[in-house]
Amino acid sequence: MRRLRLLILRNVHNSFQGPICIPNQLRWFEWPGAPSIPEFSSGPKKLVGLGMSKSSITTVAKQFKDFQQLKYIKLSYCESLVSMPDLSCTPNLEELDLGYCKKLVEVHESVAYHDKLQELKLTGCSKLSVFPKVLKSKHLQALYLDGCKKFERFPDIPNELEGLEELWLLGTAIKELLASIENLVSLESLFLDNCNNLTSLPSSIYNLQNLESLGIRGCTNFTRFPKYEDSLDPRMKTGLSSLGSLRLEGCSLSEVEFLENLSCFPFLRQLRLTGNNMTGLPTSLNKRAHLSHLIVENCRQLEEIPELPPSISYLSADGCESLKNNGDLTSLHHFVRKGLAMADIYSTGRMPDGFIIILDGGDMPEWIFPIEGSISFMASKDLYDKFLALALCFVLCNDESEEIPLVVSHANGKRLDHLIHYSYESNLDQMSLEYLTPCELWEEVEFSQIDGSYVRFSISSTAVKKWGFRILCKPLEDDLKEVLQENKLIDPALLYEVCHES
Repeated sequence: MRRLRLLILRNVHNSFQGPICIPNQLRWFEWPGAPSIPEFSSGPKKLVGLGMSKSSITTVAKQFKDFQQLKYIKLSYCESLVSMPDLSCTPNLEELDLGYCKKLVEVHESVAYHDKLQELKLTGCSKLSVFPKVLKSKHLQALYLDGCKKFERFPDIPNELEGLEELWLLGTAIKELLASIENLVSLESLFLDNCNNLTSLPSSIYNLQNLESLGIRGCTNFTRFPKYEDSLDPRMKTGLSSLGSLRLEGCSLSEVEFLENLSCFPFLRQLRLTGNNMTGLPTSLNKRAHLSHLIVENCRQLEEIPELPPSISYLSADGCESLKNNGDLTSLHHFVRKGLAMADIYSTGRMPDGFIIILDGGDMPEWIFPIEGSISFMASKDLYDKFLALALCFVLCNDESEEIPLVVSHANGKRLDHLIHYSYESNLDQMSLEYLTPCELWEEVEFSQIDGSYVRFSISSTAVKKWGFRILCKPLEDDLKEVLQENKLIDPALLYEVCHES
């Protein structure tokens, strides 16, 4: 066994008498469900990886002496483990997984100063309550504390740490983050979902210039997001300058004034405010040129949604029972502008984002042409090339039917199915207004490969109460209009001619 380098034991139950000895030359050892950590000979060990998840061990206080080359330790689901090893004995350790060790109470102080540790996973350690008061691990890249229900205090960060990129604190008992959180200068993702004791964040959060995603969901006592003006660092001209996704859902925010200042979140793409208590949104939203997704579902006190930027491709506001006026959101003028913007993007060879609005209610906009069942029409290439986009509107009732709402489209017999977007949680009628390019609905149509000069198009829908659509198109020349009047292959009422002056 002297040449043994890799040893993996699966479904092996201990029936041995006495200790289990492993050669020092072994590089990798895995034994899920092991009764104890095996013994090694005295002297330096060459082990690099150790995996003993679901084992019966209770402590690993002294077993790792002389493990200078150990880089990976996996002791997840060791439900009897009450203490973790002193990491100073493993100076080259890069990953430590202690997830779901439900009796683990304390994290060893050596974690705070380890120079090589890159990932520390403590997910689901429900009794973990003791953690080092400071964190100085220079190369730590990911820290998982989600599901640590008794974890109350995140450590102080006295110096800048350039390694940490992911921080998971979901379901912990923390009440606050210290102002020193700003020293996590490379942090890209911060998740604080279901932290029921969390009430606010420090204004220094704005100094995290590499943060891309911030999630605070289900924090029922979270009442205030700091304003950028509260930041005390005069050197910072923009706050959270890399943030693309901000999720503040299921909190208790009564106002969102922090969104008014355009000096913060300049590249915000996704804003989710579901289940909050605000009555309005700042008008400055229309100046956020990168904002594409706005979700304000179940904001029951929200009275008005302001004009939104042309970049918006998805708006969901179902469950907003106090919303007084949504006419501007579904107006023909609004959709014409969006259609022209999409056409301009498509003309450059790029595929534009779609456009979807979801609101409560059972009425379709008056400019939508109502359809009974399905509709089909014929179009020549000259006419088809005039199509800018199709606006499709659906009224859905979220009953308990298992049928999936679909748009079914055909072009000369070729079928394509498209899911209709709607909220799965609402019990009310919903209106979904979607914008699709002809290419999205029918893909590429090769007129040259089809006999005759016309292609038959059709559209139908499933599992909806009612639906309708309208084709937005470029202005038609007089001779093309005459052809349409003569052949009567498409109802002119389906077409709405627009120009860039619109």
